[in-house]
Amino acid sequence: MKKILIIALLVTLSSCKKEVTTTETTLVTSDSTKITKEDISKINYIEYGIDNKAKATLDSWQAYNTISSAIDQIKQADFTFFKTDDAIFNTTLKDIETTTPEAIDSEPIKARILILRTKLLKLRESVNLNTASKTEKLIAIRELFQSFSYVTLQINKKFEKEAQNIIKLDSL
Repeated sequence: MKKILIIALLVTLSSCKKEVTTTETTLVTSDSTKITKEDISKINYIEYGIDNKAKATLDSWQAYNTISSAIDQIKQADFTFFKTDDAIFNTTLKDIETTTPEAIDSEPIKARILILRTKLLKLRESVNLNTASKTEKLIAIRELFQSFSYVTLQINKKFEKEAQNIIKLDSL
């Protein structure tokens, strides 16, 4: 929603019994759907960091790092990644699903990646639609942040589970 503010300036000059009237109109527009860095900093969600055990695997996964960079840009109110060429965006979406490292390729992680992909598409639509409200955009941003955080959490859980040394009764 754009609000238009019109400022009118009337100037009346009088000199030698001659009156000159000047009218100046300035049009100022303010975009009430614009998302600022402050708006984004107010979004409440749980952010999970990358566990040291998962760091090497995730550092080599280019699609994950591309999305991580895009999320860091969003936190600065920069939506460049979502306004880029369709081919670049779609390639990243395809890569996040097809290039999952073997060490973390499991059904729970695939499910989280599918949700992440959906939230990326939803935010892209919100950012590029002129009819999307500020609230809709902020909800889409929060959902994307959450879904990315849950992918990271699921990856951390996988490495944590594999690190556990569970002794089964049969092996005693």
